[in-house]
Amino acid sequence: MQESGVAGMAFGVVLDHELVFASGYGLRELGEQSPITGHSVFHWASVSKPFVAIAVMQLVERDQLALDDRLGVLLPYFRMADDRYQHITVRQLLTHTSGMPDVEDYEWDKPQFDDEALKRWAMAQSGAELLFAPGTSREYSNLGFELLGLIVQEVSGISFEQYMQKEIFQPLEMGESSFVANEIDPALRTTGHIGTPTRRVADAYPYNRRHAPSSTLNSNVVDMGRFATAMLNHGALEDARIIGEDTLAMMWAPAWTNPEDPSRQAGLGWNVGRRWGGLQIASHGGHDDGFRSFLAIVPEEGVAVFVASNDDNAPVGPFILAALEILFPEQAAAEANKD
Repeated sequence: MQESGVAGMAFGVVLDHELVFASGYGLRELGEQSPITGHSVFHWASVSKPFVAIAVMQLVERDQLALDDRLGVLLPYFRMADDRYQHITVRQLLTHTSGMPDVEDYEWDKPQFDDEALKRWAMAQSGAELLFAPGTSREYSNLGFELLGLIVQEVSGISFEQYMQKEIFQPLEMGESSFVANEIDPALRTTGHIGTPTRRVADAYPYNRRHAPSSTLNSNVVDMGRFATAMLNHGALEDARIIGEDTLAMMWAPAWTNPEDPSRQAGLGWNVGRRWGGLQIASHGGHDDGFRSFLAIVPEEGVAVFVASNDDNAPVGPFILAALEILFPEQAAAEANKD
């Protein structure tokens, strides 16, 4: 961190299904006496997506939703210029194979806070075109996950953020996490930093209820340790179960494989294709103005490593790789021999 000038970072490790390390380094804001700890809260950006996928699959388990349900039926008020959108399935949204374009402007500088913000933004996409016929290719789409969050909202009858609090954060006792930035204790929140080599405070905190499902998870490494432990325990933590064992296994199984590169695979809301030293890793990263994050889970070993930084230049990938090399020296040697 000193070599690269990173403002701040927090790191966590789950080993043998138990959080064994959760610590922070650097500052919540440069120029302030505000050290980062394991309880400091970061914007985790797209690490939000596995949480959304869990919510979707909870509704599938309860027979309130099916993976092959179509967008045109689930959200009858949603429109696009390309009529093929009506046939997009929940499964395709989860795997980024829907053909949906990506979000171009998150308007972090013009956040909206009301309960209708997400629905209103979705209805404003009426002029959008699909990038390809649903199911024929794959292109990462934050818009697709906004729609998944809206589906969760419509099916459950409560706001997306309320659902996530009720069905995931509360059961797992993730008491310092929320998809609503203003619910976070100001004494715990971190400030984002941009710029290289000289860092400065980002112009705006990345929050807007229009983009809550794709991007606005606020959490810390202590709470993330509880989520990761639940994932390693096949969907349960202590007396709480948030997803079934078979369902989670399906989410981590390849649901899409790149025909030109079989090592590139996607699960349902997770990246699952990478095998490091023979180990399967379920993961997701995040990057927004002023923040970077990464969550990596090694199911067969009961291990998870995760990192969050309030600096969008933070080398989160090398930190994750270094942790894996320490935890799995034999696999690290095997990877080195490949080179």
